[in-house]
Amino acid sequence: MLFVNTCGNFLVLVALSTHVGSTTGSGLLAGAVLSAPWLPALLLAAPLNRLLTRRPPEVLVRLAEAASLAVTVAALLAPGGALLAVAASLVVARGFFEAVTRSATSVVLRNIVPSERLDQANTVAEICKLTGVSVGAALAGPLSSVLSLRGLIAVNAATLAVSALLAWALPSAPGGSSAGAKSGADSGTGARLRVQDPVLRRLFARFLLVAFWQGFHTVAVTVIPLHVLGGGTRLVGIFVAVSAVAVFAGSLAALPAQRYLAHVPSTTWVLVPLVPLLAAVAVGRTVPTIVLYALFLVLFEVAFVHYNNKLLASASDEELPSVVTLRATLLPSGVAVSILVIGALSDLAGPLAAAFVVAGVTVLVTAATADTRRSWRAKQAEQKGPAEQTEQAQQTEQAAQAEAQRPVSATR
Repeated sequence: MLFVNTCGNFLVLVALSTHVGSTTGSGLLAGAVLSAPWLPALLLAAPLNRLLTRRPPEVLVRLAEAASLAVTVAALLAPGGALLAVAASLVVARGFFEAVTRSATSVVLRNIVPSERLDQANTVAEICKLTGVSVGAALAGPLSSVLSLRGLIAVNAATLAVSALLAWALPSAPGGSSAGAKSGADSGTGARLRVQDPVLRRLFARFLLVAFWQGFHTVAVTVIPLHVLGGGTRLVGIFVAVSAVAVFAGSLAALPAQRYLAHVPSTTWVLVPLVPLLAAVAVGRTVPTIVLYALFLVLFEVAFVHYNNKLLASASDEELPSVVTLRATLLPSGVAVSILVIGALSDLAGPLAAAFVVAGVTVLVTAATADTRRSWRAKQAEQKGPAEQTEQAQQTEQAAQAEAQRPVSATR
């Protein structure tokens, strides 16, 4: 479902952005179209959190997909002269429903997947979303040369119909609804958009480093080939293509790496990507820079999957709606702020200085959240079931009795 949904939606998004750019000649407007789907999630974070708290997530996914399909079909009825404006408005209006789908799907997985397989399920979900985005972007060019904008919207409506049918087949949680939804219905505190657990707050701080890196990457794919390597638009295209492949390879690599991620200190996945990043910018030679930067992106994607999975697994049922809501809103906000800061810094001081700032901020945030792993383990220990605690107490008592019954030796 996630693959079909993101593939069709990104197909129209990229085609519409290209169409707006070629029609108006404005790169700013073309970029605004690409970022438009994130705007509703940022402005409507509180309603999104209330929905996730008070309604079963599988029902929310079905309603969101049905609503996306309805407004997309309605856009097909727009007259030719107003189609471009209606299509742009469609992207904005549908952004909220897409945010509901992304967030509620995470809750569905948490409710129906056994805890020992949750990391794998979340990783597969990220791979499906990323694959859908990549395939949709790749199809946008060829299909735009064959189909009109109305035809592309019709294709998107067909993909949404398929994803809506798949959403209808989603299973419900064993109890009929998530624990977070039950607690939110019983108490108004469940609908507050806040994360009180200090462990989750520290995990969020590290997770937002991914947004910071993403903002740097958005700027770097143009700045590095042009200003570091001294190339032209052809080199930019090569750099973008290699980067896309590297990100996709990183998401695939994260799946088999799941069995090893828990055995390596969490700090590793934050600091290791900095080495190839700084080396790529400092070496300033085409082939080594491209290879090192691709390695950075592979490790960057593994780090994203690691902290995304850990964030979702560590959240309690009561705080899970707030976690997925903040994840859907803070991540794009962090990317936008990072793009502005890194872009300005690259213009004023150069790409190498920008890369060192990224490294410095990463080290500072990592140092400030150094006890995340220890606190997470402590929290897991506190959440042991009564049966396990009783068994441990019995074992301790039996050991004490055996020690008391052991004969005392006369010799020392």
